[in-house]
Amino acid sequence: MSTFITLMGKLWARVPALIQALVLGELVVSLGGLPPDLMLFGNLKLFPAVPWALPATCLWLWLLWRYLAGHGWPRSTARSRARDLRGNPLTARIWAWALLAGGLGMLSVVGVSFLTLKLADLPPDAYKLPVDLSRYPVWTVASLLLALSLTAGVVEEAGFRGYMLSRIERRHGWIAGILLTGAVFFLDHHLSHAYATYAFLPFFMLVSCLHGLLVYHTRSILPSVLLHAVADFCVIPFQFGLLGHIDFTSVWKTGIDAFFIGLCAVTLAAALAAIPAFRRLATATRAADGPAAAAPSV
Repeated sequence: MSTFITLMGKLWARVPALIQALVLGELVVSLGGLPPDLMLFGNLKLFPAVPWALPATCLWLWLLWRYLAGHGWPRSTARSRARDLRGNPLTARIWAWALLAGGLGMLSVVGVSFLTLKLADLPPDAYKLPVDLSRYPVWTVASLLLALSLTAGVVEEAGFRGYMLSRIERRHGWIAGILLTGAVFFLDHHLSHAYATYAFLPFFMLVSCLHGLLVYHTRSILPSVLLHAVADFCVIPFQFGLLGHIDFTSVWKTGIDAFFIGLCAVTLAAALAAIPAFRRLATATRAADGPAAAAPSV
């Protein structure tokens, strides 16, 4: 068995870094997200009054994270798994600035998403759920939404900003890594959604740039995992009408109303406020690294 593993390792080492990054990132996202999806749909079929999918999903995500972080077999890949995941711990000061900068950036990016809804002509059923959640208890729906958000935060960030970005960045640099992961993030994992027409490409590229900047400045995907999960948990209920209806009628039909102007103002203000916050984040990271350390080269 050890000979086989050694042989496969040598063959894998001959594969171009870009292909390695795409393959590993896709495996993490696809295989990591499959069990939670099955558990979520299973919860709606089996004992829907008991939100058992949430603890089961949390257990799966914990086990997945430990493996991606270097635990388990084979030990020969432990170091490379931990390196590619970038699940590095952070100081309290870096956490604070990362959450402030990332939170402001996320608010701006979410604003871009809602503006896109106003400007783009979406299919009539763009936000129609495949199941009628009104038939289920509110605690079950809330737990499923939380499990779905946690899965997106952990699995997608581990796959895209962890394994995929790490390998592309080491070979081709940060800019290429962020742009390529953003393109794959949209084309391979969101374009199939009814709402995600090509009008949403700028939004998904901005999401990738935001998370890429957080990883660049913190050397860790942990802030992105948390912010991704929180954003999904807050935004999805509004997008799919779970907390009431929001009129996203095209601005070309309704005109530039107060809702559109307010969205523009919030989006711009959050983006401008995020700039100095990211600068303070960079300063905090350099201070934690020590006076001799320099930020990674873009």
